[in-house]
Amino acid sequence: MLIFQWLWIALSSAVMLPLAAALATGRVPRWMRRDSTPGGLKVKGIAAFVLYAGLLVPPVTTLSGMGPEAAELVRMVLVPMAVFGGHGLILGATLCDRFNRRESANWPTVNSGCEVGG
Repeated sequence: MLIFQWLWIALSSAVMLPLAAALATGRVPRWMRRDSTPGGLKVKGIAAFVLYAGLLVPPVTTLSGMGPEAAELVRMVLVPMAVFGGHGLILGATLCDRFNRRESANWPTVNSGCEVGG
């Protein structure tokens, strides 16, 4: 039954690694670049790497030959940390992008013709 763990590793690597690398380098579709800053995309790429690490914990603990109690303890600690950490990074990057977009919409620009402080 170890084939399932190897399939898990192969499929999660095939999906998450290209996604994380594309986000971290900024090579994403135009609609994603429009909604996010380059820094926000990098943070989301790091979050995808964190989620990928969390995906690898269960099959690696099974394949490593750890005792069942030790494997459960490692899974119980590392998987929630990776899931909540990755989603927290995504949420933080999204909120930062939204707040920055809202602030830049409220501030007059040089060419807007508004008198600032006047």
